[in-house]
Amino acid sequence: MNHLGNRLRLQFNRKILLTAGSIGLIIFLLLQVLPAFFSPQASDAPEQAAISKEAATDKALAFVKKNWPQATPDVTNRNVSYATNSNLYGYLVANKLLDKYHKSFIQKYPYEYYRVELPERGVPSKAYYVYVNMQSGDIVSWKMFTPEDTPSLRTTDELIDAAKQHLAQTGYDINMLTVNKTTSEQNYPNHKNIILEDTTRKIGDARLLITVQFIQDEISSVTPAFSVPESHMLYVQQQQRNANWMTGLGYYLLTFVLAVLAVIYSILKRRHTSFKRGIFLTMLYTGLSIFSFFNIMPAMRAMSGDMPIDETLLIASAIFQCIVTVLMGIATYFSFVGGDGLWRERGLNPWPRFREPGYGDYVFRSMGVGYITAFILLGLQVIIYIVLSLTIGTWSTTDATQSTYNMIYPLLFPLMAWVAGIGEEATYRLFGIVMLKKIVRNTFIACLISTLIWAFGHTLYPIYPTYSRPIELIFLGLGFSWIFFRYGFITAVFAHVIFDSIGMGMSVILMKNGAAYTLIGLGYMILPAIVAWVIRWFYRMRYPHDPQEPEEPIQPQEKES
Repeated sequence: MNHLGNRLRLQFNRKILLTAGSIGLIIFLLLQVLPAFFSPQASDAPEQAAISKEAATDKALAFVKKNWPQATPDVTNRNVSYATNSNLYGYLVANKLLDKYHKSFIQKYPYEYYRVELPERGVPSKAYYVYVNMQSGDIVSWKMFTPEDTPSLRTTDELIDAAKQHLAQTGYDINMLTVNKTTSEQNYPNHKNIILEDTTRKIGDARLLITVQFIQDEISSVTPAFSVPESHMLYVQQQQRNANWMTGLGYYLLTFVLAVLAVIYSILKRRHTSFKRGIFLTMLYTGLSIFSFFNIMPAMRAMSGDMPIDETLLIASAIFQCIVTVLMGIATYFSFVGGDGLWRERGLNPWPRFREPGYGDYVFRSMGVGYITAFILLGLQVIIYIVLSLTIGTWSTTDATQSTYNMIYPLLFPLMAWVAGIGEEATYRLFGIVMLKKIVRNTFIACLISTLIWAFGHTLYPIYPTYSRPIELIFLGLGFSWIFFRYGFITAVFAHVIFDSIGMGMSVILMKNGAAYTLIGLGYMILPAIVAWVIRWFYRMRYPHDPQEPEEPIQPQEKES
């Protein structure tokens, strides 16, 4: 970390860093990247490219026309989203049954699919929901929803017989179908559900249940799905409650406290800094955050299930999210100002200004060190996850709210790496560490506390046990803290952005939508290098007489106290 008044220099040991970075990159490539391409079942990657949403719409429309000849679906107002049976996938992963499921059931009963909603033209609240296999285009399940609630004239036994006869026509053995239970919709008591179990199809303790719904004595939906054991569901529910507590108290509450303190210290230390600091980065952070919310609107629609979504509620949620995002942007701005003031009061300069001598070369070398340290952390993350899997049985499942298939512009998803890199490094490193150090009087403890707050903000990811994610991120967060202390804020931001850009770029590549997606995914991985080059070029244009740094980096001297 540079001292105030000195020419900007980035001191690092090239040999040690390159060796560690190479090892981390090799581990990441061998244990995470290659399995994603050559063993998709061992990763979240699909085995083959998904069909387009337009193709899924065509499949769903043809199905509706075939089964309801008089239907007039409003194609212009269709909604296509990615949906997943995350409970089933999680059960299979947790019990190491995924390979077996892929061999026996994945074609007919996929755990990931497109959900196509086709509203009926001119009939409010009536719609057709067709679930389409993402790879083959086959119809997985379907439902026609109508608010009409006319009582059935058939007895329960007659409905059971009708359900069995319908399933027999689609290939099920009627003699192997047993009644599991009969239910009704909560808000529509005359919508009768007959749930049958296929005793010939079972994996582990998960059983194949087929739900056949009747409206006005006619079959309105058929939904086959493996029902996971209740013990698994209760475990997941308890873990989700734990995650909610950790996120609410450990992240939101303590981050709010940090935000209040950032405002206070921005005012108290204003003579050491400037309120112009961080304005551009705050605007970039806030703008990309708002964009990311609207980019995942299809996911919000998917969460509504087989019911028409309340557009008023959707708009209200969007407005509320925008307000929250702006407030988070304001908090980040004060973290920039307050953190900068606190460090400069100490005579240190972790976040140099553009006009300072040597800034261009300093930023460019910060980017280079950022790549190397990001490789180290990527390899470390893989090792941590493997260790957690072997020791406490860590496992993860799918999440429709985070899938690139549920984004309007999936190719823009990796831009979120800049949101995380800018906002989190400003809040939990630039400001959080120095502020907490004033309280605890210990650098490591200050880094640990700020890292824990940051880690608790990631507990809602579908990784179980819930405490697995904070354990993983404690190591990574301390790594980012070390980068910040050793190489400064700009290097920490680059390392964080590169770390996330590689992961998010991989998610775009693994959509397997052709060479364009691959090139764009790779482009995001090298974008930080381009940004750093542009900054150095602009700096040299602005200050042409500033001497350039020698090619060989200055070796580290005695460590800062």
